[in-house]
Amino acid sequence: MRTLLVTGGNGYVGTVLTAQALAQGWRVFTLDTRPRDESPLPPGDLTEVAGDIRTPEEWSGVLRHVDHVVHLAAVVGDPACGADPDTAWETNYLATVRLAEACHRHDIRELAFASTCSNYGVAADHMAHTWSPVAPQSVYAKSKVFAEHHLLSARDRGLRARILRFSTLYGWSPRMRFDLVVNRMTADATWDGVINLVGGEQWRPFLHVRDAAGVALASLTATCPELIHNCGVTSENYRIADVARMVGEAVPQARLLQTPGGSDRRDYRVDFDGLEKSLGFRPGWTVSAGIREIVGQLRSSHGPTGVGGMAAVMN
Repeated sequence: MRTLLVTGGNGYVGTVLTAQALAQGWRVFTLDTRPRDESPLPPGDLTEVAGDIRTPEEWSGVLRHVDHVVHLAAVVGDPACGADPDTAWETNYLATVRLAEACHRHDIRELAFASTCSNYGVAADHMAHTWSPVAPQSVYAKSKVFAEHHLLSARDRGLRARILRFSTLYGWSPRMRFDLVVNRMTADATWDGVINLVGGEQWRPFLHVRDAAGVALASLTATCPELIHNCGVTSENYRIADVARMVGEAVPQARLLQTPGGSDRRDYRVDFDGLEKSLGFRPGWTVSAGIREIVGQLRSSHGPTGVGGMAAVMN
């Protein structure tokens, strides 16, 4: 049986990925500081480990039982990393170094690392490719770039790390995040009747959380020589104003409230045309479909004070 450790296994992507891995017949170990939500999982072999990715003694023994790792655990997003840069660097970079060293000691060869297309920073005047220069604009992106560099250097020690530069994520997860632009706009429109648009001309690529989980699993058994992969769909590059328009189409009663752009300088488009060829995975979701999914889930949860509302599912 194939065995897998998912760091951050109880998070936004991790809960979805764990369910997919169990459905595919993997034996799964999850590592997280938080307990799992109560959403049902497919039948399978699941072991949950409570621990902090920054503290190897809490989890390194698990590596004796696995042959693949998906590394999701991180302080995620510009605001969270900017609020506590020291913790962000310790979690996103130093803990990744420790994980790579532990994988080497336990002779683990395959690791998928959740990185970000935010590494490209400012690249709206052209399509960024995996060989394009990176221009990180935040602590979050800088910490991911440093972690990438270390993992790529670990090739000399036998660890093949797939660098997965995810697009901006969206979509429904049992461990929901409402700090992501599509999710936040949709929640504001559904619950408050307002579509809050800051700026609007900046470009972003987008990827559904279930497609992110799917491409991470596909990367573990891929045989292509490339190690860095842009994860998304080329046709799903949108200006933030386009996202606001799609939210308005799904929630027509919501009114648009637009304010000038803030201090976020990120503005980038990304080419993903090689993803299916390299990893054998084709994302299937579109932003418009994901918005409709979120609206349906939020309406069925009876609003922000209901069982499935903001208070219950905020990460």
